[in-house]
Amino acid sequence: MKKKLLLLITSVVMLLSLAGCSSIDDEAPFEYKESMMALLTTNLIYQYKDIGDDAADYYLTEGSELEASFAKGFSQLQTTDKVGNFVTIVGGGEASSATFENGTSNDVLCTIRCQYENRDVDVKVSYVKNKEYFKEKEKYKTMLELNLENQLNGLTIDEYIYQQTGVATLDEYLDQYLTSNEQIYPFTPVQAEVSAVYSKAELLKKAGANTAIGMVTVFLVLIFISFIISLLKFVPMLFDPDKKAKKAAVENVKTTPAPKPAAPAPAPAPAPVVAEDVSSDDELVAVITAALYAMLSEEKKPNAISKDKLIVRSIRRVK
Repeated sequence: MKKKLLLLITSVVMLLSLAGCSSIDDEAPFEYKESMMALLTTNLIYQYKDIGDDAADYYLTEGSELEASFAKGFSQLQTTDKVGNFVTIVGGGEASSATFENGTSNDVLCTIRCQYENRDVDVKVSYVKNKEYFKEKEKYKTMLELNLENQLNGLTIDEYIYQQTGVATLDEYLDQYLTSNEQIYPFTPVQAEVSAVYSKAELLKKAGANTAIGMVTVFLVLIFISFIISLLKFVPMLFDPDKKAKKAAVENVKTTPAPKPAAPAPAPAPAPVVAEDVSSDDELVAVITAALYAMLSEEKKPNAISKDKLIVRSIRRVK
């Protein structure tokens, strides 16, 4: 039970801490009046929406970051987005028709929508706290308090200001005076973003077209690189002209088939033994036979052959 209770308390504490962090994150970086910020944004739109080409070039090269962003944004509306002519500001520039949000750099973003012939345009201006304004306000406040010190007749400074001007407090009077007469605001614009409003279908179509163009470009570049790589084999020939002839000779040697080894010559057949015809050498046969008789028929020899068993069948000439 104690463990469950401890877990519940821990969960509640974490939720409260998260809620506290959220409120801190949602808190504006400085105090401002939405009506005053919307009015200043409207004045900036009317100031920069119809600048000429010469002024736009000057702002882009010599102007401040705010002037350059306005010049670039309104110029892009006509050259790229083709929005047409300016018609009006939606809601008349009132605070109720504007949107306010905290930026990421201790700034406040005010967005006002404008109507053009072909499509709407959003103008978003980033504001930061103007420290010079508060210095001027404190200086004017001190001066008024000194000058009106002998005229109050028991009234407070706020009551006297309300009696004389109809403005509730001295701070409100000074805010009106500085913004109207001195053109000084408690916040100052630092950057602007001007963008045409597209529907989701138009954005998806545009994204698909950009993706297709990117993929085609990548493949074309890869094909071009492959072509360049294929030409690198000819680079050495530019520095060694004889190498081309050497390479051609090597390729010819590789492509020419090697001669087949000659078949070994057949061994010469043994000369046939031709029996000599002894029929025409009767006299020679008779002489040889008689000599053999005489040599082999001697009784003194142990292997003597009888004349009846000696027959001469052939005669071969000894070479």
